[in-house]
Amino acid sequence: MRKFAVLLAATAMLLGCAGAIHAATTIYGISGLIETPDDSIVAAKSVTPVADRIFDFKPEGATKGADVTTYGGAVGIVPNLEVSAVGIDVDEPGVETEALINAKYRLMPESLTTPSVTIGVVDMAQRLDDLTDYITEPSAFIVFGKNISNIAEGVSGQVSKPVKGTLGFGTGLYRSVFAGLDISLAPKLSIAVEYLNKGLRNDSTVSGAVRFQPIEALSIDAGVVGFKDFYAGASFNLSTF
Repeated sequence: MRKFAVLLAATAMLLGCAGAIHAATTIYGISGLIETPDDSIVAAKSVTPVADRIFDFKPEGATKGADVTTYGGAVGIVPNLEVSAVGIDVDEPGVETEALINAKYRLMPESLTTPSVTIGVVDMAQRLDDLTDYITEPSAFIVFGKNISNIAEGVSGQVSKPVKGTLGFGTGLYRSVFAGLDISLAPKLSIAVEYLNKGLRNDSTVSGAVRFQPIEALSIDAGVVGFKDFYAGASFNLSTF
């Protein structure tokens, strides 16, 4: 946790001039940062296809890596509710592709003085249990989200535009605590930084990613999981109106 706090403070100081925040999806298809959810929800009556790949991924203690690919999408059912599903494929002989089914609901929007409250679950059917021996339950979570620009201004001493912070806890991938920052560098460029107590690497993990939106509907990500394993991905919002 100390490593994350130092990284968070350093990020806030470096990014005194941030732009608008852009929502995107996690590697599990649910809207959020890299592995962790935030309080964003896929718009009602829209579909967001997503694909991500982690290269040479090594969980804690592993000596040999494997490429991990996820692909699928999220659907906005009604305002504040989304469901998503991805196939997760590990590039190893004899390992079958597993389907992760997820859901997310925003209970309370953010106000001037109070954070948003969002609940959800990743991998309802416990398919990660077939790929790991340390994630043996659905990854349920509750996450609180708040614009923390005033904190960033206090740290950096400069005027800052929206910086979104998230803090949550849960089970499975999210057992114990997780936290994140979503910060924009320019109208089409933002970064995401997050901390998990365990996560997919089964170790205390700090991850970071750069996100580029060449057009409003398209988000392209590149980053590092645990600042060790490179990943890249993309998501695209399609309105069904």
